[in-house]
Amino acid sequence: MRKTFLVVSVLVVVAVVMQFYFAAVGVFSDPDDELFAIHGTSGRIVLPLLMILSIVFAALAKAGRRTVWLAVLGFGLLLFQTILFILTGVLTGSEPPPGEITTAGTIMLGFHALNGLAILGVTGTVASRARALVAEGRVPSPASTTAPGNA
Repeated sequence: MRKTFLVVSVLVVVAVVMQFYFAAVGVFSDPDDELFAIHGTSGRIVLPLLMILSIVFAALAKAGRRTVWLAVLGFGLLLFQTILFILTGVLTGSEPPPGEITTAGTIMLGFHALNGLAILGVTGTVASRARALVAEGRVPSPASTTAPGNA
């Protein structure tokens, strides 16, 4: 189960990195090609599925409460990506791209990229913890966690 958790958590990191690539492809392409849709589809389908799997496998691998909650945080940050668009529309009257975006809306939507970096950091940490868990190779027993001198 730990190896599965590692594989899934690494796939999450790869998918997050690809999101940055897909965003760049979309931004620097001809709008008529609609290549930005790849970024949206991946962010709405691929990433949520992988992140949910990461949460499930973190729990099944007994990765520890903090690691499971860190995986949940990554998913929460991903949800915030969409919430950010909704909040921007409500607070500034901006429409989602390619609609009308006010200056305030542009400033708020800039946080989409910063939140993406936070997602990368959190998912990278989860993958690092999954790697350490696999490298550990054993489930720590309660007796091995006692303080020195208490045995």
